[in-house]
Amino acid sequence: MNTETAETPAAKTCLPGAANLEFMRTVDRSLLHRWALSEVFLTDSRQTGEDDYLAAAQLPPSHAYYTEHTSRLGAPDPMLLLECCRQAETYGGHEFAGVSRKSKFLLRSWSMELPGLLTLPEEETPGELRISVRTSNRRGTPGDVRRLTFGIDMKLAKRCLGFVKMDVGYIPAEVYDAVRVQGRGRPLVPFKDIPRENAHVAPHLVGRSSPSNVVLASATVNTDNAYATVRIPLDNRSMFDHGQDHVPGMVLMEAARQLCLLGVSDLWGASVSRTTVAGFDFDFMRYAELDAPTTVHIRKTEPYAHEDNLSLMLPDLRTFHIDFEQDGDVIASGRMHTTTSAAVSVLPEGEECL
Repeated sequence: MNTETAETPAAKTCLPGAANLEFMRTVDRSLLHRWALSEVFLTDSRQTGEDDYLAAAQLPPSHAYYTEHTSRLGAPDPMLLLECCRQAETYGGHEFAGVSRKSKFLLRSWSMELPGLLTLPEEETPGELRISVRTSNRRGTPGDVRRLTFGIDMKLAKRCLGFVKMDVGYIPAEVYDAVRVQGRGRPLVPFKDIPRENAHVAPHLVGRSSPSNVVLASATVNTDNAYATVRIPLDNRSMFDHGQDHVPGMVLMEAARQLCLLGVSDLWGASVSRTTVAGFDFDFMRYAELDAPTTVHIRKTEPYAHEDNLSLMLPDLRTFHIDFEQDGDVIASGRMHTTTSAAVSVLPEGEECL
């Protein structure tokens, strides 16, 4: 019997069908481009339509990188959530969207919004993240897909958590090296020959305890902007699970986050341990090279100026406009939003899905 009225609308169901996802074992790590099983969080994935699929990921209660921080908020690490979405994108691209297993990935842009980040209840068991993905803007044919856009919704603890969008290009393996050398203008340097950098800013300034997870070698904060030299953590087996010929986008996002946390404290006088990333949007113009110095700049900072899901659900929002530079050129640019809160504000189950 339908009992809906204009005054009592039916609650929307986030991620229909996701209740059947399993969290008993991890998926094939080779489909995630991972060597270590400890870096695999995806546990299940099922196609639901020609352009749609679901995925599941278990959030580790303890991890050398993703949970090693000084945050007192008790919220999931946004970079862990982003990595789970990246794994869902990579797995689904190969399994459901026709991306060749030999293709090399080229991140063109991505964005994240986490309006539900501070509304989640504390759970005794590891978090079970349910992910819904829709692909669009396909370029190429099955087995030779050259570009896809992924729209991703996340649900955790039966609550809508947030959204990620990724625009990804794919390069055939047989032409990848030539493309890279042409873009660099010089031969690639083997990963093992890249010098290791030991200098780092004090970990507590960027929300960390361990120097191994700090990705800023030095930093300078002025009256209204900041900049830092990026420390490439080549020996960190979470950020570099295996050898790479470039700096991964995940590492650049960690550098942006750490400079924003430094900026929250020095530019706004807010608590680093009470601040977390609420969202971001970045465009990538070219690969970040391992053998050239990389700098990250906060070129402008301001209160969050939009009336949307973030401003409705999260307190004390700030926007940092950020550029990454190599050899005098901007290689990536975007915005990162932070929220500062004294505590989480748990919402009743389903309320935020209306």
